[in-house]
Amino acid sequence: MSKTQYTYQTFEQLFAEIDPKVANTFTVEQLEAIKSGFASRGWTRHPLDIRVSVPIPKLRFYLVLLAGLERRSQVRLRSEKSLYPFWTPANILFLIGFLIILSTSSYTIFSSVLSSLTPISSSFHPTSIPWIDDKSECEHTGRIWNNGKCWDSEHSPNF
Repeated sequence: MSKTQYTYQTFEQLFAEIDPKVANTFTVEQLEAIKSGFASRGWTRHPLDIRVSVPIPKLRFYLVLLAGLERRSQVRLRSEKSLYPFWTPANILFLIGFLIILSTSSYTIFSSVLSSLTPISSSFHPTSIPWIDDKSECEHTGRIWNNGKCWDSEHSPNF
């Protein structure tokens, strides 16, 4: 769909919402000026424009992320701030969920990168096994009983 067609449909949708008594008072010149204003605004152009339908069973849900240079006037910003407040229950729940997902994935990525940077040691160090407190059980597992403790002489620090 071309920009002109999209803008024209948007204008037609807006015009259809106007009370017919008021809509009939517009002159042809006024209607053309309004259409031209819609076409020149470039409302559909954003450097970052992500629109996704989220497949949640039995729900019709979508997510839109738009970003670009701020072109709105201060008057419009103040007006929209009261019409669309940022701190709503739905926005707060979304932000909490987003931050949980972000922190979880960041932790996973950080752990993965850190473990790949940590050198894997091939040396072994003897250590006592605290949950084995019986000589026969210790020797049965192939370890050494010494000074009342079960010792594993092949313990790896990477374990």
